[in-house]
Amino acid sequence: MPMTTNRSLILFLMLESLALADGIELGTINVVESQETQSSEEVAYTTSHKVEALSKKSLGETLGDYLSNELGVDSATYGAAVGRPTVRGMEGYRVGIAQGGIMLNDLSAMSQDHAVGLNAKVVERIELIKGPASLLYGSYSGGVIRTLGEEHLATLPKEGLSLDGSFASNSNTGQGTGSFKGSYASELLALYLNYFNHQADSYSSGGEIVPNSDTSSEQLHGVVGWQVDPDFLVKFYADTLDKEYGVPNTTPQRTDILMEQQRYGVVLHNKNLWGLQNVITELQQSDYRHYEREDGRYDGLFDQQQVSLSSKFDVDFSEETQANFRIELISNELKVCHEHGECEEFSKGIRTGAIDGASLANYYNSTGIPYSHGHPMPDTQEQKIQAGMNLKHYYTQSDELSLAVSGVVRTLTPDSDNMQETWLMPVSIDPDYYNEETDSALSLSLGWWHSWSEVLTSQVSLSYLERLPSSQELLWNGFHHATESYILGNRDLDNEQSVNLDVDILYKHTDALSSNISFFYYDFENYIYQSPKVDSSNTPIIDPFHLSPVWEIRGVGATIYGLGIEENYAIEIGEHQLNMMAQFNLTKGELDESGYIPRMSPYNATLSLDHTVGAWNNNITYKWVDESRNEAENETHTEGYQLLNLSSTYQYTFNKSSFEVWVKGTNLTDEVARNHLSFLKETAPLQGRAVSFGVRYQY
Repeated sequence: MPMTTNRSLILFLMLESLALADGIELGTINVVESQETQSSEEVAYTTSHKVEALSKKSLGETLGDYLSNELGVDSATYGAAVGRPTVRGMEGYRVGIAQGGIMLNDLSAMSQDHAVGLNAKVVERIELIKGPASLLYGSYSGGVIRTLGEEHLATLPKEGLSLDGSFASNSNTGQGTGSFKGSYASELLALYLNYFNHQADSYSSGGEIVPNSDTSSEQLHGVVGWQVDPDFLVKFYADTLDKEYGVPNTTPQRTDILMEQQRYGVVLHNKNLWGLQNVITELQQSDYRHYEREDGRYDGLFDQQQVSLSSKFDVDFSEETQANFRIELISNELKVCHEHGECEEFSKGIRTGAIDGASLANYYNSTGIPYSHGHPMPDTQEQKIQAGMNLKHYYTQSDELSLAVSGVVRTLTPDSDNMQETWLMPVSIDPDYYNEETDSALSLSLGWWHSWSEVLTSQVSLSYLERLPSSQELLWNGFHHATESYILGNRDLDNEQSVNLDVDILYKHTDALSSNISFFYYDFENYIYQSPKVDSSNTPIIDPFHLSPVWEIRGVGATIYGLGIEENYAIEIGEHQLNMMAQFNLTKGELDESGYIPRMSPYNATLSLDHTVGAWNNNITYKWVDESRNEAENETHTEGYQLLNLSSTYQYTFNKSSFEVWVKGTNLTDEVARNHLSFLKETAPLQGRAVSFGVRYQY
């Protein structure tokens, strides 16, 4: 089934508009700094990065790839298409991903075979938010990753025309990436276009091709801006994403995923409104669709349609006391299909008058597990209101105190009409399984920033977080073809609760040398995770339909703690600028009932040397990843590995243009590296040796 998209029409209209700019005075490229951007000498709850800077160091094109060099951040990756960030040992629903003022509408937190619903290259900036500041967006123990597109910047592009195009090839996959970004702006109106295309054949590792590791991804993002008056700016945007990628599992037939997403919205920027400052209001409609195929059959289908409205604003109570507020309303409808060869479209389950759930009850009686081979969960509607406040008081010039609160109320309405009647949950097992329910959660956070001296700064936050279980954690009961695992949800899950302590210390030894130390300790009363299910003799239980392992959703007491250390040294020798970085990350997760949490990131260290002279920039990076040590029961062991990467870039500037050429070598020793965070570590090692060549033109 071909994927539909409006990108060709949008591309034609925007290019035509740019072409009509005849006779205008050409401007230079505009770079807009986010207000949250911090210098390298500060410790902050929010740090902001230019996407272009992250892309130069990235080993791939996923959001996880772009952030994996940050302290405490890893990527749950396999292949070129899938890579969701994990932060301080937190994964999935414990890490929020926002696009400006709206939480991302995709299913990447649900399962590791689901790609994040955006290409990192299409946004302008990426923020990492933790501590009290993160509670504006909800209760995420791993913090929030917030992407900012052109529509989220409170100014129009600089007047005139700007262009930015690049192309890169990859020796390992035989293909590469291409991108184009352009804008034209007058004093009051602006048109912006960002296009990205990523093509990759199946890659090799250790000299062998990894089957079904190919990907094809294309995204087009357009924005029209109107400066209504000096204090009021309106930006309309449209976005379409198509992604098709193989899943390198153990099935002899090809497993692949087709993903489509369209987003449309408007962002209103008000500098002052009714006494409020920096008011940003965003309305978005998003349609996400995701097919899962095996041997060309459409065996699975997800569709999630979401309408969101958010507003964020600041209030100055005095010179010493300010507050940030945010409120978001979400209406979400999720549909699910699982029926071999029958999921090109959705259909409702047949009702014959037979006893609902009779077949499922038979399996329940013989195994103790209510297996389902039909649709794995009911269609669900979700209505949610989330509000957050972050109050900041500057006690002295060297002290900032923060108090944040976040609350959410959700109504979840399951509709089992989509399910085959023999796989409905029988009333005899759970009479309330499909009932509508309204839940709530409340989270609090205290923060203290203090400057002890000109060379020593610290930041501490203590948070109590409550997270509502997702509809998938509550209601999913079925097979994931891509990860070859049977997931058994838990309708009786309580809210996930944790007390989180985060400590960050920056010590500036000299003007050239600084140390950043990050410590965290998270105590969970009800840590929700997927655990292999075993019988009384500790033997893994196997799904009788697919002969795959059964994973159950559990809520247990647990503790996750760790340490991150980063040393930075900068020196100038004549015309040569040298920047050296050394980083070490340690994360450990323990269950209160004894044992360890599965898929914790192994200990790892990174050494990097960046050299700039004139128009040249060169970088060498070495990363060491330890073997998996603190393994959960029945968890697969992963060997350690080492990665060596080199890059060199030359930039030539003339008039109002610049031309850039680069070459990058990754995994130059061709290590067979397996990501311990991945469900598919055995069949999907990381990419082997690759050399990339790229060019970029800016005007």
